[in-house]
Amino acid sequence: MSNTLVFIRRNKIFNDMVIRYSKDILGVNDFISISEYKNANLYIDIKKYNISHLTTYDWENIEKALDINEVILKDRLLRNIEYVQAKELVLVVSKYFIELFKNNKYNNLITYPVDNYVTDIMCKIARYYDIKVNGISNFFIQGYKRVTVYGEYTNVREISESEVNKIYDLLIKQFKSYMASSFQKALKNSILYYFKFKVRYLYFYMFKNKILNQLEYDYASTPYSATVDKISKFLPFKYFTNKVDNILEKSIYIPMHYHPEATIEHWSDSFKNADYITSLVESVRYFSDNGWEVYLKEHPAMCFRQDLKLYKSLKNIENTYILNPFLETSKIMEKFDNFLIWTGSTGLEALINGKTVYFASSNYYYDKKTQEKYEKVYLETEKEKKELIKKVLSNTVKWK
Repeated sequence: MSNTLVFIRRNKIFNDMVIRYSKDILGVNDFISISEYKNANLYIDIKKYNISHLTTYDWENIEKALDINEVILKDRLLRNIEYVQAKELVLVVSKYFIELFKNNKYNNLITYPVDNYVTDIMCKIARYYDIKVNGISNFFIQGYKRVTVYGEYTNVREISESEVNKIYDLLIKQFKSYMASSFQKALKNSILYYFKFKVRYLYFYMFKNKILNQLEYDYASTPYSATVDKISKFLPFKYFTNKVDNILEKSIYIPMHYHPEATIEHWSDSFKNADYITSLVESVRYFSDNGWEVYLKEHPAMCFRQDLKLYKSLKNIENTYILNPFLETSKIMEKFDNFLIWTGSTGLEALINGKTVYFASSNYYYDKKTQEKYEKVYLETEKEKKELIKKVLSNTVKWK
């Protein structure tokens, strides 16, 4: 029997990437697939146990392996349902993985980065039983993937000076990520998602989850994912401005995160940031109250998914402006000298382009050195900037 598990789900693109990483990068061709859906060798059956099945051994080791409240707060489904229900789900899923890992000789688990409570518990319990966990993630520069499970930095390879110079030149020459979305693409996808959501809500949530009691994550979390669920969400532009002229010296730019998503729920250094909205509003208020003009720009993929109440709340804060999501980041780089970042790649781009970055969270390319809520960072020399690029690249694998 193979000693390696590869986690897959319903998404073919996701599955192909994880399997390719296993085979081509790690050299593991013999593996057992595992999934929360019935498309793998092992099925993660959330209904297999109830809390009465937990033994004293289970209770004691769950407490050692994970923080139940943190798991709940970091998950978009669990923090939106009743606490007792959420806690019970954490406990029974933990029981499933304790039984799986304590009774089998697995050495490796290969997965996509943790993005829900099932994968979170799976990885935490695996590590508790000394199983090595490897993760592979998309990266904002084409031709690379990042190696990470929880958004953390891991050094996986040596980087040549020529590779550093190539990426440095790329980032200082009006770089535009291949992942960036245009207005036309975002609108087209959002119209599609609006109708898909109506179908998913009825079929996944109401029928499969509520009527059939199927607890697979995509079914249960349907109402809590970022999506276009209201016609009114197609009308956000009255809150946006295209004006980025006459920017005051004491102005700060905040690129908004796509949320809820792993990059903020699991990649941030504090579960207090997991809901994102409250930490965002707090930061805008902080800089506004301290005499700054605050310019936010919505994530393009969130443009038609965001609750418009958030825009109203933000614009109630003095000297706060929301930029059109489809203004190019490279143009923003030219206008602003100060950026506020949680975990996003814009902070990396800003540092390389000689900007001052305030970090609300540590992340894979910068570890905060102080207890300051918003730690100020500026790289003075080209050497420092290239060292940062070298570090970031050492956390990636090349991907053609």
